[in-house]
Amino acid sequence: DPNTKRPCSTSCWRFAFRFHQEESKDSGGFMIQVEEEAGLGDGQKIETEMAKEAKLKVFRTYTDWHYVEGEHMAKISKAVKEWYDSGCANSDLENVWIGEEDDPPRGRERPRYEKL
Repeated sequence: DPNTKRPCSTSCWRFAFRFHQEESKDSGGFMIQVEEEAGLGDGQKIETEMAKEAKLKVFRTYTDWHYVEGEHMAKISKAVKEWYDSGCANSDLENVWIGEEDDPPRGRERPRYEKL
């Protein structure tokens, strides 16, 4: 919207997404990115690059489940709480495994942190 400089229904999705990333960054927030079994989609790869440009913290969940329910989100909640408790010190992308086992299966391991 030219008057408010906020995205509107006719705004490009990238403009709108980046706008909300900036709002999140400015308010001490972060982005949660849900990676499904098949990996990141092309749009999610663009969103990651945009988060890098905005210097926005990203928590990326990955899983071996077809369907993740609310009670499975304790690990992401714990990671976010730890980040806030640290004073938001680490701005690297943080991988959070949410799967059937406590740790990812062989071949699906990732470092906890990755530089964006």
